[in-house]
Amino acid sequence: MKFQKTYAIRIYECTPGTTLNFSSLLNLMQDVAAGHTVDLNITIPELFKRNLTWMLSRYHISVDRYPSFMENIIFKTWIAKHEGMFSIRDYTMETERGEILARMTSSWVLYNIKNKKIVNVSETLPMNEHIVHERAINDNFSSLKLPENPQYTLDLQIRKHDIDINKHVNNRITIEWALEAIPDEINRDYDLVDAEITFKGQAFYGDKIESQCQLIDNEEQINGLHHIINKNSGQSITRVHTRWRKTK
Repeated sequence: MKFQKTYAIRIYECTPGTTLNFSSLLNLMQDVAAGHTVDLNITIPELFKRNLTWMLSRYHISVDRYPSFMENIIFKTWIAKHEGMFSIRDYTMETERGEILARMTSSWVLYNIKNKKIVNVSETLPMNEHIVHERAINDNFSSLKLPENPQYTLDLQIRKHDIDINKHVNNRITIEWALEAIPDEINRDYDLVDAEITFKGQAFYGDKIESQCQLIDNEEQINGLHHIINKNSGQSITRVHTRWRKTK
């Protein structure tokens, strides 16, 4: 079963160029997925009662076009696979005419808060009747490389408003940290068209963060290798690969 929800792009979700910004795209993905979990009775507040919660492991997002201010879009999401330790949730962002603007795939784990262990999702939450055997992006989530020679580094401090329902930094924030290290001229002249993200660890209020970035110019596009590190513990928090295309 696919779940869908219609949105109109709001002014505070836009870039200076009046199109949806990447951070707001991530928020919409979280919102439509949360709506689906309500239908399936597997929301995070419901899971808390069983000492469980959802934790994001991987994202892969590919964007053909960012919608404009006040444009109506339709987000669709579904469980594409639900076996072993991982639940695969996929998405599309479409126009009202059915034009696909973006495709996304994600991998989630079910975490036992009391035991601090990942549990078998297919045994704990059997969902076979709700699975749609379709992938928005065929990705087996291979390991992401780290930057070898970061040209840009940025120190950041975690704010109170960065903390989410799981009492740690929301996944959207960690991706914002990676993008914050991108030079202004790249943000001005290029569009972010592809992002692969691996979440390796958690971060909490008061932690200090370092965002590292290495850019590789391949003429028609620029590739970014990003690493987010918890400076308090030295732990790797997030790895990100980005691909940037010259703005048309």
